[in-house]
Amino acid sequence: MKVYRALLATVAVAFVFVACRKVEYTEPSWKVGDWASYEVTGGTLVSYTLRYAITGVDTVKGEPYYWLEMIGSRGESKFIYKMLVPYGYRGVAERMIIKVADQLIEMPQSEGLAEYPPGENRPYLYLADEINAGKIGEEKIAVPAGKFLTIHAEVKDIRHSRIGLLIGDTIIEKLVSDTTEVEVWVSDNIPVLGIVALKSPREEMKLVSTGHDATTAITEEILPAGPLEFE
Repeated sequence: MKVYRALLATVAVAFVFVACRKVEYTEPSWKVGDWASYEVTGGTLVSYTLRYAITGVDTVKGEPYYWLEMIGSRGESKFIYKMLVPYGYRGVAERMIIKVADQLIEMPQSEGLAEYPPGENRPYLYLADEINAGKIGEEKIAVPAGKFLTIHAEVKDIRHSRIGLLIGDTIIEKLVSDTTEVEVWVSDNIPVLGIVALKSPREEMKLVSTGHDATTAITEEILPAGPLEFE
């Protein structure tokens, strides 16, 4: 009987610990090989999958820049963006390579690269301060990848233009000034973007799977393009 009561007490303590556990969000670190795949409904392609992956790291201006690859697919159609960007892609891409079917193109360097990929496809890592500022609550949600304990927040979505007016001194300030608000459900257990689900007026995005074995989807050699020059 004493053993039985001890077991019940242990279970009760464990239940209270889990029930009272506070959910905290820390933006995920970027490690080569990390990837996350999403099911996306809405947008211009109606329904498709997106896969974000970290496939390499280089040093640019003394800082680590990451090769972030985004693969969008619907049926046999596929597009790939391979971007050399600062952590979180909170700035301008140093290089951007695009592959559609068998066509391989590198975009010329310019500040305009901060707006690519265009529209709802542009990846963006929300920082903990942004999530906490817009926090709605803690929720356990179900997505194709399983059930996750998340923080639900309302945040600025730099991917969707609101009024076409850019204000601020930095790329991020300008982009954030021209945005709508969206709902996100995040967890620091999710690689690359930390997003479990996202809902905007245009689309819904739900996590399908994650992993740590990503390799580049673009194996062709391509030389960096120079900046645009006008005569």
